[in-house]
Amino acid sequence: MTFEYITGKTGLKEICKRLEKSPYLYLDTETTGNRIRLVQLGDDEKTYVIDLYEIHDITPLRELISEKGVIGHNLKFDLHYLMNYQIEPLATFDTMIASFLLGYERHSLNHLVGNLLGYTLDKSYQLSDWGAPVLSDAQLKYAAKDVDVLRELFPKLRDMLNELEGERGEELLKTRTARIFGLKSPVAIVEMAFVKEVAKLERNGLPVDIETLESTLKDIERKTQKKVQEFLIKFRVDPFSPKQVGQLLTSKYKLNLPRTQKGNVSTDDKVLSSYAHVEPVRLLLEIRKLKKLSDKFKEIKENLKGDRLYPEFKQIGAVTGRMSSLKPNVQNVPREERAIFKAPEGNTFVIADFSQIELRIAAEYVNEELMIRAFREGKDLHRYTASLVLGKREEEITKEERQLAKAINFGLIYGISAKGLAEYARTGYGVEISEEEAETFRNRFFKNFKAFKLWHEKVKKELKEKGVFRGRTLLGRRFTATTFNDAVNYPIQGTGADLLKLAVLLFDAEAKKKKLDAKLVNLVHDEIVVECRKEVANQVKEVLEKAMKQAGKIILKKVPVEVESVINERWIKD
Repeated sequence: MTFEYITGKTGLKEICKRLEKSPYLYLDTETTGNRIRLVQLGDDEKTYVIDLYEIHDITPLRELISEKGVIGHNLKFDLHYLMNYQIEPLATFDTMIASFLLGYERHSLNHLVGNLLGYTLDKSYQLSDWGAPVLSDAQLKYAAKDVDVLRELFPKLRDMLNELEGERGEELLKTRTARIFGLKSPVAIVEMAFVKEVAKLERNGLPVDIETLESTLKDIERKTQKKVQEFLIKFRVDPFSPKQVGQLLTSKYKLNLPRTQKGNVSTDDKVLSSYAHVEPVRLLLEIRKLKKLSDKFKEIKENLKGDRLYPEFKQIGAVTGRMSSLKPNVQNVPREERAIFKAPEGNTFVIADFSQIELRIAAEYVNEELMIRAFREGKDLHRYTASLVLGKREEEITKEERQLAKAINFGLIYGISAKGLAEYARTGYGVEISEEEAETFRNRFFKNFKAFKLWHEKVKKELKEKGVFRGRTLLGRRFTATTFNDAVNYPIQGTGADLLKLAVLLFDAEAKKKKLDAKLVNLVHDEIVVECRKEVANQVKEVLEKAMKQAGKIILKKVPVEVESVINERWIKD
């Protein structure tokens, strides 16, 4: 398909007028440094290559894109550059996100073209000099080609996505994203709309109290050094040498530790957690925990830009649809160390999370009526489960017994073994039970919550017969699993990911409507962290809670969704 090269303001106005009729535009950019050199735009008829080095007033372009949906590949990249020019599209359709949703193994534009169109893209000009005073004809043709490819890919991807039917989410079919792109898949609608949210999340950053960071890091390093000295004096072994530690634990303490593939004694945390009662193991695990914390805080310090972190977020960081973050990972900061994150003067955080959301989703997903009823009656599910497996009244359940029930609930909905439950209770919740007791609790759990047992049996049967289990989240996200653990985890955690993303979209829409000065600064699986001015914090809290509950009503029809939220200048919930 031919293209037109636009270098003047008059030409820009003219092509923007031509493109007004299309509800969506195909878009790509070529960049150099932090500047855009070319914006490639197209409708279903023609492609235009716009040279921003030659055009100083891009108002017509800004106005056009702000009223259109855009279709691109890895749009988050382009959005960052466009937002530098105060350009934000009305809606987004990302072919890379489509690739993830459709289950392809590789997600580059070239792989997508190969899979769906049957040819290979020439990417030889991708790293050419886009800052050159005069671009070559070959560069311009290369730039235009990506838009031509998007034009071919979009209808195919849209039709394939529309086959991802979900049990829930009919309300989403009326949204702007669904209307503009002709999408009928609830999960695709959510993911496509969420592309802009991820770009904004990365741009907002997360504020850090540098003084607290420095003092916390020093304190951790001091504690680490003290523990290391204690270990060296007591055992005369380097705690950071797996070989020396292995010899100590097998020779002197006679621990029966497994071997690695190379024949060495395995001393990883998972193996050693079963021997935490043995003094050198306890001390070693403490040292390792402190070392990980120290490394985490050093990484945070190294990645600071001023007094904020700007981590990268992967929109679909796992098969489940959960996000991930890196440079640094701000989703795995231990709760007790989150005080280093502090809103700037005059601002505060609103921190909200879904209460017991995995259990609520699991109950609805497998249609466990007893658990659904407990949630509908507002029961404390952990206390309720403890009463069932221990044969006591709910009001008689102790704090430790409730902790035990947490391990039982979170372990057994995923089919953990009796041996695994005993270990999980000890390492995860500090509760000691024997394997025999774990077996008894396991039997009583499944006797009461029968739907989980039936679900697990169904999964095992399909895995045995087909070698693979294929399923969907409640919103229609597809997954394929080859192990039992993955097969029972994916639909629950995946539905949780769908729920969180939908909640963010609903919050953003309502916050804009109310003109609230609030910005998303972090997302952690079931938790949303928003930064805002102190004077509007209560209003933001109300809007956020409402959005999260509304998302819950769209996806969960039988189980009520509860939200816990706080206002705090630091990222601390308690």
